[in-house]
Amino acid sequence: MEIMIALLLVAALRYYFDNYTFAVKEIEVSSENIPKGFHEYRILHISDLHNTRYGRGNSRLISKVLELNPDAIFYTGDMISRQSLEKGQFEMLIEGLSHKYPSYYVDGNHEDELYGKDKEAFISLLRRNGIRHLENEKVLLERKGDQAALYGLRLPRRYLRNTYDAQGKEILTKESLKKSLGPLHKGFTMMLAHNPLYFPVYAEYGTDLVFSGHVHGGLVRLPVTGGVFSPDRTFFPRYARGVYEERNKKIIVSPGIGGIKLRIINRPAIYVVRLMRKESETQNIR
Repeated sequence: MEIMIALLLVAALRYYFDNYTFAVKEIEVSSENIPKGFHEYRILHISDLHNTRYGRGNSRLISKVLELNPDAIFYTGDMISRQSLEKGQFEMLIEGLSHKYPSYYVDGNHEDELYGKDKEAFISLLRRNGIRHLENEKVLLERKGDQAALYGLRLPRRYLRNTYDAQGKEILTKESLKKSLGPLHKGFTMMLAHNPLYFPVYAEYGTDLVFSGHVHGGLVRLPVTGGVFSPDRTFFPRYARGVYEERNKKIIVSPGIGGIKLRIINRPAIYVVRLMRKESETQNIR
């Protein structure tokens, strides 16, 4: 009986830890393509809040962001939930961070379900708080005399449920991205794209570094297989949490900072991504 009580207590503590606290994970990305001016550039990557609260008015989350003091904030969608539209804890979060850091936002599937006045109110909320809303467009970031391109990809809703290898479904292609985003910028490029499951296509397009969310880390994580569930209603998503690489391109997939309270061994997190310029071998041989 005592052992059973102890196990239940441990399980309860683990559940609380995995669903009501969040971690800060630092990730270093090194590449020869990173401009010298962006060496040690620090990006706070946050995704899938779903209007979750961390302290009154999201004070715990706001305090942590201010403490981290990033160079920029990248939001990769689903910071609200379709039931709550533009109001709630996300609004309190960005009001607490209003105009403090260059901030960029791409829609997820929940924002995609806003229409008419609701969508206008949401975009106005972002604008009032100094957040650039990117819908299939490019902005040039500048630092210390150098530039890096940032794309914001907004896919039609049909691409949020059907993965790149789903049989009989429309498939996202490199040509589709070119139509949406135009030719790839020459130089170091980054992309905000809510759905990570198309990473092979993003890599084929040529984007150096992609930021995504959507999968919530797979909700339940197993020691060997990783994330179990995917929002596209399949099991064991290929990209669930962390850093992945293909074609010498990288994607950073946020596990999300909120969502339904069913996480197991999958603590919510915000990522701090540090860009590090790596000198080429030809430069080192002199």
